Formats: sequence, structure tokens, C-alpha cells
Amino acid sequence: MSAIRTLLTSVFILSTITLTAEAATSCRAPLAPSIPNGVTAEKTEILAALKAIKKDFQPAIKNFQNCVATEKEAVGDVATKAQIAEWDMLYDAAYGLETQVAEAMNVAIRAYKARIADKADPKKSE
Repeated sequence: MSAIRTLLTSVFILSTITLTAEAATSCRAPLAPSIPNGVTAEKTEILAALKAIKKDFQPAIKNFQNCVATEKEAVGDVATKAQIAEWDMLYDAAYGLETQVAEAMNVAIRAYKARIADKADPKKSE
């Protein structure tokens, strides 16, 4: 559960950073996909979450990072130190969010696989 709490905190932080950086960038960070609870999720939920991460979220993160990098490059030498720091923070926060989503998904997959293995092993159900 702490992985999900960390993920939600990171989403909030990235959203807050993006909103406060509105003056510095027109780029919008994507929302993190919903990660199912592997202890209770069905296989279809796990697969749907994986698909959402791979087909939607990861490309959106890359687009956001590219947008931030493009804006930073476009402003070039006239950018203030504060603007540069803000762009760097946004870029890094997006990477951090992507990492946390991947970690949360891995936790869900491991929990799902453990639950399935427990059901398949009759000795564990005794």
C-alpha cells in the first residue's frame, strides 16, 4: 500500500509543480494511470493497466519531457536561472513519476502472481 500512497503523493506533487510552472511552460504533465491492487485484481485488470502504461502513459511522459526540453531550448540563453531550474525540476519530476508508476505496477504484478501461486499450491491453502 505504501507504493500506491507514494504514487499518489508524486502525482499530487507533479500536478502542483505543473500548475505553479504555468508561467514557465505550456507543457502539461499526464496523469498517472490507475494501478490495480494485485491482491484482488483479475488478470484482465492487470493487463489493462499494463496496456494503459505502455500505450498511453509512457508516451505521454516522453511527450511532456520533450515539450519541456523544447521550450527550454527555444528560450535559450535568455532564460533565467529560475526558469532553467523549473524546467529541470519538471523534467526530473516526470521521470520520477514514470519510475514510481512502474514500481507500483511491479508491486501489483508480484502480488497478483503470489495470489495465483497460492491458489495453485494446495499445500498453502491448508
